[in-house]
Amino acid sequence: MRLFTLMATITAFALSSGAGAEIPAPPGEYVEIDGAQIRFIEEGSGPAVLLIHGASSNAEDMRVALSGHLEGYRAIYIDRPGLGWSERPDGRWTPQREAALIRELMTALDIEDPVVVGHSWGGAVTMRLAIDHGEDLTGLVLIAPALRSDVGEAAWYNRASRIPLIGPLITRVFVPILGPRQIDSGLETTFAPQPVPEDYAETVRINRLFNPSVFKANAADMAPVNEHLAAQEDYYSEVSLPTVMLAGPNDEVVYTNMHSARVVETMPNARLVTDEAWGHMLHHYAAERVRAAIDEVADGDLD
Repeated sequence: MRLFTLMATITAFALSSGAGAEIPAPPGEYVEIDGAQIRFIEEGSGPAVLLIHGASSNAEDMRVALSGHLEGYRAIYIDRPGLGWSERPDGRWTPQREAALIRELMTALDIEDPVVVGHSWGGAVTMRLAIDHGEDLTGLVLIAPALRSDVGEAAWYNRASRIPLIGPLITRVFVPILGPRQIDSGLETTFAPQPVPEDYAETVRINRLFNPSVFKANAADMAPVNEHLAAQEDYYSEVSLPTVMLAGPNDEVVYTNMHSARVVETMPNARLVTDEAWGHMLHHYAAERVRAAIDEVADGDLD
């Protein structure tokens, strides 16, 4: 009875304090793919560049970092299915299913032969897209990508969110209350060694992650993260598309020496660019280098 009373009190606090309240979507458009509404932002005209954000994030992260640096391109930023303000189709979700949905989105939006830019977990999704649909792409730019099945054990809250009875309690009660309190420290680690840009959390609306359905979708990606990567890493050597990887030795989230540096050696048409100043969020303070990589891949010239 005491436990019931405690949980009722916590739940009431969550509801009364507005924790987990719906965060309005930034401007964008929607397209229905496989019965799900997928949010995207489109800017500019020219050859297509498709930008895929990482875990725990949304399309605003890539847009804020790179909008204004992609003149001469048609840039399409998407909220990955289940994250941001996009819906996720029912059923078990994998990078392979996500790549298939993105390929359908390309058809729906008349996106032909794009350069695909993927950050972090978005890099893994981008590689899956290249494995399954490489003939429809021009090339890849991978920013601090998570690629190999040794990223460490998934965080306890991602694993626990999948447990019957306990999972809904975590996603609907504890996450909306406790999640926002961890934002500052989490962003400091993610952006290190660079400082977190002023007003980043508010501009990107990072608290959208703590919406129960969004958190659940993100956890479904991250809890079996090593399983997902193990299913595709043996195929990287078959990707012959022009590929530039951008990563830094000071990345505290995805270790460059274990991911980019190893994978690039197995790919026939890829190269790795590093800089001591770069961490996991390098696209926010080296946007011009991301643009240069896109140009190189679009031209097919990796010299």
